[in-house]
Amino acid sequence: MVIDFIKGNRATSALIYGRNGTGKSSIVDAWEWLLNFNIENLRREGVVFTDFPHKASNGNNSYISVDFQHTSINNATAKFNIKKISSPTISGEYGEFKALSKYPNYLRYTDLNEFICNKRKAERYEYIAKFFGLEKFSLLQDTLQATINKQTVNLQNIQSTFKASTNSVNVITGLTTVDEAIVVNFINSIGAKHKIPTINTFKDSEKVKSALQKIVQTNPIARELSEWKSFQTKQNQFYPITTAKLNCTVLEQLFNDLKQNEESIKQLILSSLYELSIEILPKLEDKSKCPVCDETFDGDLLKHITEKHNSLAALNKNKTDFDTKKSALEKQFEGLARKVAALESESSSVVLSTFQSFFDNLRIISSALPELTTTLKKPLKDLASLSLSDDPTIEKIDAIISNEVADRKIVADKIIALSKDETTRTLAQDYTNLSNIIENFKGYSINKEKVTYLEDINDKLQAFLACLTTYIQTIIKTTFESISADVVDYFNVLENSNPDIKNPSLKLLTGKDKAVELEIEFASEKVTPAFKFLSESQVNSFGLAIFLAAVKHFNSDFKFFILDDVVNSFDSFKRPKVSQLIASRFSDFQVLMITHDQIFFDTVQKQFPEWQRYKFTSWSYTTGPKYKLSKNYTEEIQEYLDEDKPITAGQTLGRYLEWIFGALNENMQTPISYKVENVYTLSEFYNPLVKRFRDKLKIANKQHKLIVLFDEFESSTIFRNYCAHWKNEANQFTTDEIDGIFKKWNGIEQMIFCTSCKSLVFFEKADTAEYIRCTCGTINLKEQSHYLTTV
Repeated sequence: MVIDFIKGNRATSALIYGRNGTGKSSIVDAWEWLLNFNIENLRREGVVFTDFPHKASNGNNSYISVDFQHTSINNATAKFNIKKISSPTISGEYGEFKALSKYPNYLRYTDLNEFICNKRKAERYEYIAKFFGLEKFSLLQDTLQATINKQTVNLQNIQSTFKASTNSVNVITGLTTVDEAIVVNFINSIGAKHKIPTINTFKDSEKVKSALQKIVQTNPIARELSEWKSFQTKQNQFYPITTAKLNCTVLEQLFNDLKQNEESIKQLILSSLYELSIEILPKLEDKSKCPVCDETFDGDLLKHITEKHNSLAALNKNKTDFDTKKSALEKQFEGLARKVAALESESSSVVLSTFQSFFDNLRIISSALPELTTTLKKPLKDLASLSLSDDPTIEKIDAIISNEVADRKIVADKIIALSKDETTRTLAQDYTNLSNIIENFKGYSINKEKVTYLEDINDKLQAFLACLTTYIQTIIKTTFESISADVVDYFNVLENSNPDIKNPSLKLLTGKDKAVELEIEFASEKVTPAFKFLSESQVNSFGLAIFLAAVKHFNSDFKFFILDDVVNSFDSFKRPKVSQLIASRFSDFQVLMITHDQIFFDTVQKQFPEWQRYKFTSWSYTTGPKYKLSKNYTEEIQEYLDEDKPITAGQTLGRYLEWIFGALNENMQTPISYKVENVYTLSEFYNPLVKRFRDKLKIANKQHKLIVLFDEFESSTIFRNYCAHWKNEANQFTTDEIDGIFKKWNGIEQMIFCTSCKSLVFFEKADTAEYIRCTCGTINLKEQSHYLTTV
């Protein structure tokens, strides 16, 4: 599809309206992909790059192309590359386009919603970093922190191994310190007993071991004793191991309870959605509107969702128990695998032959454990069945456990029997001690170097992270300071009906790497966090103000931005202020505004008739969004009049006047009789409105021009008749009659609607003075130039 920003041979902005599901957000997704070659919110939901193009295209001829009216940029195009899915093929002046569009210039309602609902200060930090153009630094910060965390765990593991090696050496030498001289002296003491030449450095220790090994080889009993002692050490490290049978059986029972029907899995998915809704709903102003589908619920929505969530408590408990036991069994298998690997290195023929059945079971367990572990790592929804307890491997594990005492006794008896000769026992013990101290000191030396190296790396990474964090915090602080005046200005425009709430600011929390808090001035007192007093809508105003100020300052050479449904949390009084803000502060920008709210769409259409306007009517798999160019009320009425359709024109005019009269009465603070059903005729809106204007514009011996226009508007009996019967198709008003009413009202509206700030006039009282003026002050109906002198 094509979104055209040219109207009447001149560049302008564009407005898109469409119900949910008509494809509006795909426009923003396409723009984000053009800028970043990624669609972040879709990726977070598990969508992969190959899912970005239209399914029927298979990735072929799938692209976004933008034409520009610019001195150096004619076009920027990104085309999906099926050979390298994360790197689109670019063409045109794409590099120049990217150089100008430096900072994110699109904002979705979901972005603002995350800004509101994130309880974690770090997540609000991420939001602000993104719109200050610091996302790459923030990502680097995350990567560094993850690396430091990983290296810290690695360092702790190596330190643990280093400590174990140190303790082993100390046990052998009988001393409390470890160094090369102590180890060399111990080795030489053994060598001296067996007339082996002394050594000066540890690197020659293998020579002593080799010489002693030859002596052992000439003594078959000593050799065998040494092998059994070595295996006993491994045996002591292998045991104890715990049975997996019971854990597997309990896990399978939980699995069967959860998977007894697929509905359980669906309910588990809903449970997460319920939890999120319970968290979000209390923060919304309209607590009857579903935060997922925007449909209004007839009743207490929060209570309803809470009850639905509570009804799944037993199911959630079973799921939690299942995940806990699955994780524990997974760790049990991983730990057993490491123990089996250590024993599989056994090379003594006498040990292997004595424990043939034991080592056969080890080989079976070793080959089966990876597959069992892989099964346990699968999510519940991906497991069709679970029958670990019946696996032969589990029986083998239990067999090894049941034979532990007997196997230990065999080894101990062998050692006792072979140790009866003192000389043989001493020779075997010396060889065992020599082998163990060489092995452990090697581990000690290697791990000591690793510990030193990793501690140095960790220190440097921590120092770099601290510098990066300070840099980011400084940039955020200075950046916000540079745009703070605009943030305050924009926030005050959106919240000018709340004079006690003003001057929003960001507060970086000291002593924390990634933490930012919102501060607001409430009743002349600074309040942190601002959430104490701000509603969801007001925090949205804060977030929108930050985004718009950042776009204006940092994309000054690329004056374009997209707003996607950002007014969702704003009430009918505040929504027009968004357009007024754009009109008064961003008149030199092009805007793409997207909404699913018909009233807001009508408001923007009225305020920006020069914009290109699209109405998405539906969505088709083959063609995408179906749409048509849209007309505002004034254009529609004129078209019906031109086509001589007075009934349709009259009904459209009636709906328009209802809307405008209602807005004016609100602006003018008009006293209107309350009606329980909240349904008013045009007369019930119009008469109090005109009386309000007469009362507030009355000056002795002078007549206001607006009152003159109202008198002329009412002078025709057709208007009174129209007010009473415009909804009744049986009353045949002529085209000329409707055209007369329409033109007279347009004359009135020109006096009370400001085309600069896009606002209707409103009544305001400051101290003792009263005003009836527009937002920017261009129209001030109290000025003397609006009065006629009467005799």
